Amino acid sequence: MDITLAQQYIWRVAYRLVTEEEYTVVGSGGENIELLSRKGRELRYVQLRLANFLWGATMGYDLREGAGRMDDIRRQLRARAIEGQIVYVCYEPVTESMRDALQQEEGIHEQQVSLDLAGYDFTEGQWIIRNRKERGTEVVSPQLFDDTPYGDEEPPASHWMRSIEQVEMEREREVRSTFFYGKPRFTYVFLAIIIAIFILMELSGGSQDPRVLLLFGAKFNPLILAGEWWRFVTPMFLHIGFMHILFNGVALYSLGTLTEQIYGSVRFFLVYMISGISGVVGSFAFSENISAGASGAIFGLFGAMLYFGTQNKELFFQTLGTNILVVLGINLVIGFLSPGIIDNYAHLGGLVGGFLASALVGMPKHGPRIGIRIGALTLLVLLFWWGLRTGGL
Repeated sequence: MDITLAQQYIWRVAYRLVTEEEYTVVGSGGENIELLSRKGRELRYVQLRLANFLWGATMGYDLREGAGRMDDIRRQLRARAIEGQIVYVCYEPVTESMRDALQQEEGIHEQQVSLDLAGYDFTEGQWIIRNRKERGTEVVSPQLFDDTPYGDEEPPASHWMRSIEQVEMEREREVRSTFFYGKPRFTYVFLAIIIAIFILMELSGGSQDPRVLLLFGAKFNPLILAGEWWRFVTPMFLHIGFMHILFNGVALYSLGTLTEQIYGSVRFFLVYMISGISGVVGSFAFSENISAGASGAIFGLFGAMLYFGTQNKELFFQTLGTNILVVLGINLVIGFLSPGIIDNYAHLGGLVGGFLASALVGMPKHGPRIGIRIGALTLLVLLFWWGLRTGGL
């Protein structure tokens, strides 16, 4: 059979994998196409290969090379495991020796990399062998191969190549519009404010002096109970010592710019302020110590990223998910291991407040979602009320 028709066919199959099963082309050559799909933490790899004859030695080499390629992808994307399939699309009549060679190859099935071989008889429109491994899900839908048309009346391979490029360019534009929706204006404003106040505190006697901290508005339960309610707001702009402001400043710069770019400046401002107040309320409810710092608001930004993950699961885990979860987990563990040094109640309050505040303000381009916003507002009010009552108000 004409190899041109076979090329037309596999590129149309690739186009359908891209548009219908959310694969991405990660490599292509004269007679093969590599595609990758990521859903949450699951990685799936498909390699389409044109073949006019199948040799056992060649298939063994393809398996080893493919498994190595898959392991490199897995490491780059920091995934625990990846499964894949090499599909030989045979465009010459399949002989018994070809069928036997394909059936005898067992594939590679290791803990982190699993790779099967499959064969599709393009001349007859049927599978030689589809899947040797018993499992509940297919790496790629076999029906997709059976339903894909080809022929002189269909567009050529170059058409499907260009169509795939257009789809992937549109996906890239969508990603960029998500991560660059806003500019980090308030992040820089908050950084400037906390630096300026820190300098003033140092000039007034030192940021670690309790009298200076109280003068500038640190959280202190007796004064809040005496009516100084502004201390639910002012502590998020104060810091105790140079290392405190250094760590929080770096965290605010890195996480704040990212969050503000995703949510936009107005939403970011609301999330940051609500998170900071939530952190102070959490500290007020469970800690009698003098406390200050932007940590509650910063943990609220973690909460905002977690909410983003619930609304954009695929994009979250493809880009930020693992790193965000690891850093958040490390910080929470450090907080629990250092109860006398770190105000973990403020961190937890900010984290919960940030998640609910993000649900309240919503994601850009996601519509009103009135029910979610009412629920988030209700929970925030209840948590504030409970925290204030627990702290003695």
